[in-house]
Amino acid sequence: MQLSIIIINYNTFELTSKCIQSLYDKLTGLTFEIILVDNASTECNPLLFKEKFPAIKLMVSETNTGFTGGNNLGVEAAVGEYLLLLNSDTELINNAPKICYDYITTHPEVGMVTCQLIYPDGRIQQNTRRFRTIGWELLEIFPVYKLWPKKKAEERMLHHYFDHTRFVKADWVWGAYMMFPRKIIAELPQKKLSDDFFMYCEDTLWCLDFHRLGYEIHFLPEAKVMHVHKASVSKDRYYWIWKSTVTNQLKLMKKYYPDWRWYVFATIYRTKQMAAWAVLKLRGKI
Repeated sequence: MQLSIIIINYNTFELTSKCIQSLYDKLTGLTFEIILVDNASTECNPLLFKEKFPAIKLMVSETNTGFTGGNNLGVEAAVGEYLLLLNSDTELINNAPKICYDYITTHPEVGMVTCQLIYPDGRIQQNTRRFRTIGWELLEIFPVYKLWPKKKAEERMLHHYFDHTRFVKADWVWGAYMMFPRKIIAELPQKKLSDDFFMYCEDTLWCLDFHRLGYEIHFLPEAKVMHVHKASVSKDRYYWIWKSTVTNQLKLMKKYYPDWRWYVFATIYRTKQMAAWAVLKLRGKI
């Protein structure tokens, strides 16, 4: 088996069904299995997935184990040489997994690849990032990168500073689409995807683990996937996401800066986040 595709479902039967159908419609040239982990959904009986897609490997968790826990359940059941973590709110636009597989199998220095993610309306998402180092945070405040050549500035900053139309090496990428060799799991600190976070910043932590093992993470814009991505989020939910992300980011950067530098980072980061929240609130966006 060349590829195991792991999808987590939590009360998104229709979206998840579209995701699975797109794999059967668009993915060719690889032997693959689809592992669907249902994270204690209450929307409907998860056995409906087996009725609709008999070939999938369905795992039903009695408790919601979060994004990390669900993916680790899928990893344990996987037999593919390579793994693809795929969000349930995605649909293939082209044969993205084959494009990524062909690339990663011929680049041994690469531990993870991702694709170009596109909103349903055609806008390109900003799924490649740099770690939020002290230097990166200061560059956002004092944007001297604007004096640099465009390509240098984009590659230094990534995120919304980069148009995501060409190849780049990233520090971390969204967990919506991550392909990597299954053998790397045994090399990770916990011998599984680090489960420090239930949700939010877990993908950043996984990428940090990969980098510390000496692997590179590459973005391939020719591989294209539609990603709904928070299509509708209430203000209360948005606040919870923001608060969880800020809290987890601070915990994550303690791993990156295990000394006095963390306090410098935390001061800058907290100040920026509180200021950004205040501006959004004044504008009535939250």
